[in-house]
Amino acid sequence: MIIKLNFRNRIRKKDNRYLLRLIRRNLGHYPSAQGLSNKRILELMDEYTRVILFTTPSGERVGFLSWTEKENILFLELCVLEERYQGKGIATSYLKRLEKYALGRKFNTLQFYVDKQNNEAYELYKRFGFYPIPTPPQAPTILMEKKLL
Repeated sequence: MIIKLNFRNRIRKKDNRYLLRLIRRNLGHYPSAQGLSNKRILELMDEYTRVILFTTPSGERVGFLSWTEKENILFLELCVLEERYQGKGIATSYLKRLEKYALGRKFNTLQFYVDKQNNEAYELYKRFGFYPIPTPPQAPTILMEKKLL
């Protein structure tokens, strides 16, 4: 099944409520997300370099991707999709686009944290060429990395 999606920058007043709901519903049960207030989540999102929403041609929002650019590292903050759009290759497709973007901007590394309990995401990123970086055993997340150059 091929799904045609558009993407656009986040519009704070239009998208914040949607983004909070999507994050809470899809990630709220993971230890790394617990204890974060809505205000803090939005503050963090305001610090990200980009927040890109995925939309259908009719404008329905289906998820988003966000990242931060620091030195030679493009750090993927979040990639969250509506449940009915998961498992359809969307995240893989947009991760490939993000990698092309990173290469074009001369980043040499992609990184992100994945919750230790999120096996699906961990396996997706491993298939995409990321590998885990050692983290303390008590940490709720694993740092994943992919060298580009």
